[in-house]
Amino acid sequence: MNLDLKRYLREHYQVKGPVAPGRFESELARRLGSPRKWRPLLAAWRDYLGKPGREPLRRFYELSLRPGRERLESLIYAMHYPFLQYYAAEVPALLPPGGRVLEVGAYSGALLHALMQLRPDLEWHALEPVEAAVERGREVGKELGLEPVWHTGWFEEFEPAEPYDAVLLLSVMPEGYLREGLPAELEDAGEFYRSFELCQRLPRLEALLKPGGKVVYGHGPFLGKNPEALARLLLEMGFTAVTQSGAGDYVLVHALRGERLTAATEICAAAEAGGAPPEEAEETGGEAGEKEDLLALAEAALERQEYAAALALLEDARGPAAAELRGRAYAALGRWREAEPELAQAGSEEAEALRALALVELERGEEALPLLRRLAGRGDVYRLALARACSQAGLLDEALRAYASVEGEPPEDEVRRVVDRYGERLFRELREGRLAEVSRRVEYAEDLSPRFLSRELLYLGLHAALGQGLWGRAERYARRLYEQGEASGAVGMALAQLRVRGAEEVERVDRAALEEVEPFLTDAVARSGEPLALLALGRLRAEQGRLEEARRLLEDAARTIKGAAVGVAYRLLAEVLERQGAPLATVLGAHKRAHAFYPYSAERLLGMAQMAAAAGEKVLAREFWNAIGEAGLAELPQEKFGELVRLVEDLEGPWEAFRVLWAALEKTPDAPLEQLECAYRLSRPFAASEEAESARVAYVSALNQRGRAEDALKLLEEEVSRRHHALELLFDLAEQYERLARFGDAAKIWKRALEVAYYQEKDLELARELLRNLLFLNPHDPDLEIYLEEMKATSAKLSELEGAPDALAGQTTENVMAAGLPRFNGEYLIILGGHTQLRSRLKPRLEEMGLKVDWFDSDSTTAARESLRRIQSRLGRAHGIMIVSSYVGHDLSEPVRAEAQAQEVPVYITPGRARGVTGLVRALAEFAPEIIKKALND
Repeated sequence: MNLDLKRYLREHYQVKGPVAPGRFESELARRLGSPRKWRPLLAAWRDYLGKPGREPLRRFYELSLRPGRERLESLIYAMHYPFLQYYAAEVPALLPPGGRVLEVGAYSGALLHALMQLRPDLEWHALEPVEAAVERGREVGKELGLEPVWHTGWFEEFEPAEPYDAVLLLSVMPEGYLREGLPAELEDAGEFYRSFELCQRLPRLEALLKPGGKVVYGHGPFLGKNPEALARLLLEMGFTAVTQSGAGDYVLVHALRGERLTAATEICAAAEAGGAPPEEAEETGGEAGEKEDLLALAEAALERQEYAAALALLEDARGPAAAELRGRAYAALGRWREAEPELAQAGSEEAEALRALALVELERGEEALPLLRRLAGRGDVYRLALARACSQAGLLDEALRAYASVEGEPPEDEVRRVVDRYGERLFRELREGRLAEVSRRVEYAEDLSPRFLSRELLYLGLHAALGQGLWGRAERYARRLYEQGEASGAVGMALAQLRVRGAEEVERVDRAALEEVEPFLTDAVARSGEPLALLALGRLRAEQGRLEEARRLLEDAARTIKGAAVGVAYRLLAEVLERQGAPLATVLGAHKRAHAFYPYSAERLLGMAQMAAAAGEKVLAREFWNAIGEAGLAELPQEKFGELVRLVEDLEGPWEAFRVLWAALEKTPDAPLEQLECAYRLSRPFAASEEAESARVAYVSALNQRGRAEDALKLLEEEVSRRHHALELLFDLAEQYERLARFGDAAKIWKRALEVAYYQEKDLELARELLRNLLFLNPHDPDLEIYLEEMKATSAKLSELEGAPDALAGQTTENVMAAGLPRFNGEYLIILGGHTQLRSRLKPRLEEMGLKVDWFDSDSTTAARESLRRIQSRLGRAHGIMIVSSYVGHDLSEPVRAEAQAQEVPVYITPGRARGVTGLVRALAEFAPEIIKKALND
């Protein structure tokens, strides 16, 4: 995984760039400004540098994480910035392929979270003694969606539940052991061990690290470095494969834990006594002379290629020189597994070069990459090793470049394996549609060496070039494939000369152009029956009038070709079959298959359905008109719409015609009024069905939106005259009267609805809501008092029978009007939809309830752009947006809803169609908690 470390540190830890530790004090003063703010942290910083121990360390890091605008966590990371970059680049490759990893001293997790993103396959743990840092690390982990396991404690005291597969000691061991006067590098190994108490602290790794687990040590930006001394200490303790990587200040020491760790007695005893470690102590004259003679004899044996004799001479020899000679002997014998640890101990430049070759032979080339890149200039041996290492690390581009740089001939089988893997990777890219990337990489391989272009890479390059319209490059790759006898090369030559990208464009090529490439097409068909060649040649034979041959070629193409091109093959085949006079069922069957892969237009589908119906093929006709319903009627010309309805109505009757029409209209945005009118007409024989109700509602809404409210009223009056007791119809008719300001007529209809709900439906709660609607329309109507008294009597009897509280006891007309209405305290609400009369009636009541309202009804928002500007300018101070459901789909509803959600303003769409005052008041009661909550948060 790739990680933009700079962006990551800037966005999540506010680190803008590196800061030298020497500039800490001036940077602190610049950031905090006031001495009162920076003096406590400056004192902690000086204690941290000058007073070894845990308490100055803990206090400094706690103060750096104080909450506030001037959080100084970023300053800590800015001083470590170059090392964070180095660790993020080098550490992931050093970690094991799986298991549990512990980072010691993770602070607030900047490096930890970066490594987790680079190696998500590992289970990550972090150890940190400062609790404030642990809390901050968990907080950032939640932001990133990462969940490492955090532990609070000190390295020397931490007891894990089970050992880890890897332990990272990165810029952490010097912490708490800093003192004045430390040089940049401690050449005295004994002083290095004493300064940081490594002999006492590193044995903790026995409890933290599994046998075979890896430890990675980085000294960081602190003074007192000596990576060679640390490597010797790890070897003495029983670690194996001890390795250094990097150079200068940026060095990592990594090693594998042996079965048992020792206390490094000799080295640590010498360090405690203040002397040099054993390997650095001066030898007596006699011992030194004997050792020099032994090494000289072993060197001479190596020159005579007597490797076994050299190993026998060096059996008891110790020290870096002896280790280097043993490593050379093992390497000459091909015993790379034994040679690698010996060469790692030697530490010389030549030994490291030979060890890099050993790592490649052991399939651990990724560890040797940095050194091999520097050694590649020495000759072909190291260039080949670099190529193999890159291959082992999965860096195939670099591997190909390394093979191309070899002056001799690299092993052909090795190059072939890398090229094959490279091709497999590009096949994945091609399947994901990354044509430009495939084309770039194939051209990269070609630029390195033409011999890298295998058949697979040529095929990939051809496909990518055709897909991008790079005709010259496509023809070059196609010609090479054609010369190798590949049928794909012949097809590529044809497509490149025709300037078409694939099968879908073959239909548009004229006959003359096809005849120019006929030899290539014929060759491709003769060699392997290439599907694209079959398709193109079949099209040419059809143009030439050779219909039988065209039919055979197109049938073969339809069977073998893949993807959307199958539709092209069947469409051409259907045309050939029609010209041959084949049975209509056969022709239409081919068209049906073509539509399944490459959809026809709605008009063409209608033509197919009419042909099938005329031939008595009802099943095929039904499939074609159902396909029109699935596609929607937006593309069907208006003059063809009536033909579709008549066709279905004649064959299947009005119900099926309505079902097909309504299914299509539901998927057709902004359906024409004529189509909605037709759906309404067809639905009248079964007006009580759910679909017919939906069609009526859609038609009435469309009439109102187009300013034909009187026509909508007439339609509803006719419907009510046929179905006197349909509550839905009565509701719609009452609302329509309100829309036209005919409130007396609206009151009569609401009364009829009240009587139906109360006397026929026996729904006391609905009757109460309808009574409230009537009271809003005319609160002084004496008939409403009578209705209320009857409902109170009924409620009292029900309460007596059921033993439940009487909901209407003591109710008056004023109580009914106020029932269920919340109280507000100046909250601001925007309402979209409804009609002008509803707004004029209800808005004063809402303001009496303490609510500030801006109401944009559907009659007053004709200038969409201006209204939208006005609404959006007020969204910033709104506590809620209510959209009447009949208004959803209006030009303004979606932009307003999207903008409100972006500004986190609650949005409420009334359920169903709002039933005048009743529906809006009920919706407002449900929405009130969200409005009040938003107002409180603001």
